[in-house]
Amino acid sequence: MPLIVVGVLVLLAVSFGIYKVTQKPVEVAEETTAKKKTTIRNYNAIEVAERPYITINPVDSRNLSIIIGEVKKEAEVVEYELEYQTGTLVQGAFGEIDLGTLPASEKILLGSCSAGGSCTYHENIKGGELRAFFEGSNKYDLKSDWKYFENTNKETTFGSKDAFFKIKSEDLATNRLLVIYNSPGYPGELEGTLVSEIYTLTSSASLSGTAELTIRARSEGDLTIMGWDGTEWQSFETTVDGKSATATVDVLEAYVVTSK
Repeated sequence: MPLIVVGVLVLLAVSFGIYKVTQKPVEVAEETTAKKKTTIRNYNAIEVAERPYITINPVDSRNLSIIIGEVKKEAEVVEYELEYQTGTLVQGAFGEIDLGTLPASEKILLGSCSAGGSCTYHENIKGGELRAFFEGSNKYDLKSDWKYFENTNKETTFGSKDAFFKIKSEDLATNRLLVIYNSPGYPGELEGTLVSEIYTLTSSASLSGTAELTIRARSEGDLTIMGWDGTEWQSFETTVDGKSATATVDVLEAYVVTSK
């Protein structure tokens, strides 16, 4: 057999042997990949009555505050992910809040700053989602929506991201920045059965005046709109149309619908 042919056969044999030897690392890579699994979160699994009361408050055009007002199911710390849309992009802020003293809060910059101190600020913010991971004596994960308003045109009507909450008031026209947030829990103790989401209304200025408010409940029945004034719940005379509850209310921090 010519030497050239023998050489080719030997080269092929050696190459085949190397190929067989080098196949195993592919299996190792697959095993490594399999280990990198994203943590699966079981959001909003605890009862509403056990959830913390949280608000998102606009401070000024460049900052928000997350405020943990009450924690009904004990925890020592909460890690948060605040996601929001700014123009066509999605931005986020991450951090941790110690729950040793309540209310506890964290101020969040709506932008970013370099190590040298140069900052850029996000514009055309629409709102987004807050994810909160409570740790310590108990562990539970919560997420809910929020909507941001830069009221440059002195609007008087505002709605929640889920479109089930609508408030109209001439007294809100002078409020420059507003947030409507679906809080995971409610403050204090409620009379009756909660049959709606918990909506908070916060502003960079003081809230005052009256408003026409409509909230869509989860079920029909003898519905009443309740408002939290920072100390206690107030009930308002409510008109009911199916699952829709409407009332003239004081402009307050939080609202729900209850059923007897």
